[in-house]
Amino acid sequence: MVENIVVGRDKDDLKKYGEKGTAFLGKHIVGKGEDAHLTNPILMDVTRPHVMLISGKRGAGKSYTAGIIAEEIALLPEEIRSNLSVIMFDTMGIYWSMKNPNERDKEILKEWGLKPKALSVQLFIPKGYADEYEQAGVTYDSTFNLVCSDLAPEDWVLTFGFSFVDEHGTTIERIIKNLKKTKKGYSIADIIKAIEADKRAEQRVKDALVNRFSAAEGWGVFGSTGTKMHDLIKPGTVSVVDVSHYMQFSTAWSIRSMLVGLLSRNIYHSRSLARKSEELEVMTGESRQTMPMVWIMIDEAHQFLPSTGTTAATEPLLRLVKQGREPGISLLFITQRPNKLHEDALAQSDMIIAHRLTAEADLTALRGIMQTYMLDDIQEYINTLPRKKGTAIVLDDSSERIYTMQARPRKTWHAGGSPTAIKEISVLG
Repeated sequence: MVENIVVGRDKDDLKKYGEKGTAFLGKHIVGKGEDAHLTNPILMDVTRPHVMLISGKRGAGKSYTAGIIAEEIALLPEEIRSNLSVIMFDTMGIYWSMKNPNERDKEILKEWGLKPKALSVQLFIPKGYADEYEQAGVTYDSTFNLVCSDLAPEDWVLTFGFSFVDEHGTTIERIIKNLKKTKKGYSIADIIKAIEADKRAEQRVKDALVNRFSAAEGWGVFGSTGTKMHDLIKPGTVSVVDVSHYMQFSTAWSIRSMLVGLLSRNIYHSRSLARKSEELEVMTGESRQTMPMVWIMIDEAHQFLPSTGTTAATEPLLRLVKQGREPGISLLFITQRPNKLHEDALAQSDMIIAHRLTAEADLTALRGIMQTYMLDDIQEYINTLPRKKGTAIVLDDSSERIYTMQARPRKTWHAGGSPTAIKEISVLG
């Protein structure tokens, strides 16, 4: 009988729980080149909080692998699944297809002993883009909205690309702080009115700020009420937050960072309260309704948490990196440029799946993380991988081991491949 390899789980948990609550990632690759073959299944712990990195050059299979992990969490036994929730910040608009079974690869799945399967994914889209989805024939479950008054002054300053010490930044800070003192809730129209009435700022500064906030009204994301955490974080559910539509704006990544930052901040706050309730339940024995533990998956992560500079998502994500384990929040960063990701995110990663990389700077970034137990240079490990999509090395901090892996085929439909001018025949019936 082939023994399973379990990564991300320490010896105590492995002895206590065995393989219960693990995700089937793929199979161990033994041998090199043409002599390579697949052996032991590789399983990954998903029940403890983790900080995880998936890296690789374009087309190597990063987003595909993240989809596998989301599938596995959503398909765990009910008693475990009900304690977990997945939120995927989708920067490319590709994860909506998880609602459909992967009939395209049913023969490959059969070889792995798997079957195509659809997931009941929750798809959240910006309120202002509902018509586009309906025209494309893509069904969504809900729109997501932000409440303007939930944003801090620094959120606006960073989103608009100003400095905290220049006249634009200081004016925003003064206006927002005054509104928070005088109004329980306020809209962008209220901000614009306050800017126009401000006596301290020069007219050119006020004009520039009015233009910025007027543009923000066209982002299609602000409403009188915001998306509730209990709608976004549901037991055993994958929630896809589609932020791919903002590429048409010059401030595309800034807008996305604002969204990711505010939602991450709210998730941390909600799970921190839930953690207190869970501890009280253990102490008193009284059953309490609480929120499931959360896996946050972020594609193009280096855009939100960069190695240099600051975005509106930097502070909330760094808090999750450093303190998220305590309230039960896992982070999965997906990037093709690990050297561009914040050093704290790299240093705190206890599991890494590295698909093929070629840029020396990116290889150097990975070398610095787990070099204490690498017998060979990371380039040597990557060079041994067969030249197939989905091959990767898995670096596990719990066991201080490195494994070469072929990711398993997806059960759900993957919409992340490059398009072709040759139309495929539909396999969905």
